[in-house]
Amino acid sequence: MAYRVMILEDDPFIALDMEGVMEDAGYDIIGPVASVPEALKLISNDNEPTPDVALLDFYVTGGTSEFVARELAKQGVPFMFLTGNADDVRKCMADHDPLIRSKPVQIERIIKDVKTLLG
Repeated sequence: MAYRVMILEDDPFIALDMEGVMEDAGYDIIGPVASVPEALKLISNDNEPTPDVALLDFYVTGGTSEFVARELAKQGVPFMFLTGNADDVRKCMADHDPLIRSKPVQIERIIKDVKTLLG
């Protein structure tokens, strides 16, 4: 069984690109979704498998992904931010010290980071 990667990204072109890259790397994709409510629905739905790892843009449709990140942390799901707003993430998530990669991110770097997060 392949690891499940959730993608929260509101730019449809980036989301589709990330989905394809991660599928090509052998991962099953949960999403992609573009908003906090969609992401929360995915990670709180008892009928759906939870993600093994999540890739989060910080500013998404309707706000930031901070609450999603905090919910993932409560569930023990590792995540990383792929964002153009790394300083905002650091300020907002200072108590968590998340992995942050500034866009644009090389695909090889993302895949390596996902493998590290999964252990």
